Amino acid sequence: MDSPVSHDAQAAFDRERRQARAHPPADAAAFRTQTVQMYGRLASLQADAIARTRVAFACRRGCSYCCHLRVEIRPHEAFTLAHHIATKFDAGRRARTLRRIEENRQRIAPLSPTAHVRAGIACALLDDNGVCTVYEARPAACRKYHSMSVDVCRNAFNDTDAPLTGEIEHEEVRLAGNAVALGFAKGLEDAGYDIALYELHDALHRALTDPRSERRYRHGKRAFVE
Repeated sequence: MDSPVSHDAQAAFDRERRQARAHPPADAAAFRTQTVQMYGRLASLQADAIARTRVAFACRRGCSYCCHLRVEIRPHEAFTLAHHIATKFDAGRRARTLRRIEENRQRIAPLSPTAHVRAGIACALLDDNGVCTVYEARPAACRKYHSMSVDVCRNAFNDTDAPLTGEIEHEEVRLAGNAVALGFAKGLEDAGYDIALYELHDALHRALTDPRSERRYRHGKRAFVE
């Protein structure tokens, strides 16, 4: 991890990496289970940092300014999220969600990462009230983010070309989330698995529609290929 980091964050990173390297998942279900368990440890370490620093955050249900940014996820997160959609949504809801994902995927495909951020495209997994429809299975990038100011988020949303002004994340809380998510990913990489970052909509569409992607991943190959 980049320094400076707290002793607790560095210890969490080392522990996550060591455990993921030593106990690689045996099958697809184990990958999902271990990913969900990692999310729980991420939340716990951030909760400890929040309690210690006594920082107040502005995030509330239905506030979705950050859900218009570019989100990148790793394969183990994409497959966990795809399984949630496949098993928790009924057929009609799955079809509507897949259609929105595909529409966003096509819209994002020609954009550079910077242009994508500036486009302010709403995540396909938001409902009409700005609420995440997959909250329980959301990826680490979404779980880690805690905003200290709704005004800063709103200003960034309203003018994506303007430089960010004002505090938005608390560094210790941010690093706590990174410690767990990155440590777990690096352990999987040590064990021979793809941990590349992929744009959310593209990765999720492939995970939902191409069963070969998960097989490639479990055989140590790049999960999502053209």
